[in-house]
This record gives sequence, structure tokens and C-alpha cells, in this order.
Amino acid sequence: MAQSSGLGIRGKQPDEPKVEEAERKVGAVLEELEDDNDMEVKDIDLQEVVDTDAQDRPVVKKAVDIQAQERPKKKGWAS
Repeated sequence: MAQSSGLGIRGKQPDEPKVEEAERKVGAVLEELEDDNDMEVKDIDLQEVVDTDAQDRPVVKKAVDIQAQERPKKKGWAS
């Protein structure tokens, strides 16, 4: 399989079809977020958060924190 592009933060874990599909889906959602809001994603963090279920028992859930910032305005010749 082809090497994953990017920062290589996955380490030596082999690419799997489900992982690659998830990366494509997340990438598409982030691109839509950027385009719809004229922002660029600066950082993404996946966290495990302790919550409670319906019976008030602790349960660990995944949470995603997305940091975005306004895109810099392009400076150049007026058209």
C-alpha cells in the first residue's frame, strides 16, 4: 500500500482500508468546514472524555477539538 502523506504521526502502523476511508471522510468534512466558513483548520485533537450514561455510570467517550482561524486576506493587484 502507498505511504500516507502528511506528518507521519501514525508511526509504523500499517494503513488499513477502513483507516484510509475514515481519513478521506474526515478530510472531506474539514475541507467543507474551511470552504463554508472561509477559515483554515489550524489543529485537531482527539480526546477521551469521561461522561455518564443513562444509569449515571461513568463511560469514556471520544471528543474532537478543532481549532480554526480566519484565512489571511490576499494582498495583491486589484483586478
